[in-house]
Amino acid sequence: MLALCITGFDVDPTLVTKTIGFEPTSIGRIGEPSPSGRPRTFNGWWHDAEGHRLAGGGQHNDALARILGNLKGREDRFAELRKSIRPKQVTIYGGLYVPSGEQCGVWLEPDQMQLLAACGVGWGLDLFRTD
Repeated sequence: MLALCITGFDVDPTLVTKTIGFEPTSIGRIGEPSPSGRPRTFNGWWHDAEGHRLAGGGQHNDALARILGNLKGREDRFAELRKSIRPKQVTIYGGLYVPSGEQCGVWLEPDQMQLLAACGVGWGLDLFRTD
């Protein structure tokens, strides 16, 4: 799984879509049930590039390229997002599942890091060992 996550803001999530100019995979509103069934405590906007488990660096790179394709040319829109909507978090987040005993790597190229920085987008990845 790899997704662009924009969370922790006070406005309706549809305003995020209007501001950055592309559709989410899902949104969540304060008070609505979360996937766990508990009421949400924050508004959120998510765009999944890959909904399945990532099992290697190549899969991560492909999913990341899809997200970055949506960011490219929208740096000014993300500046407006940070200024007007002020989300607490704007990040690319996901998980990488690697069988025990195997080696796997992920990487970010300089132009990818430059685009993330220009849009004010963080990047995080949880690593899981599968047996």
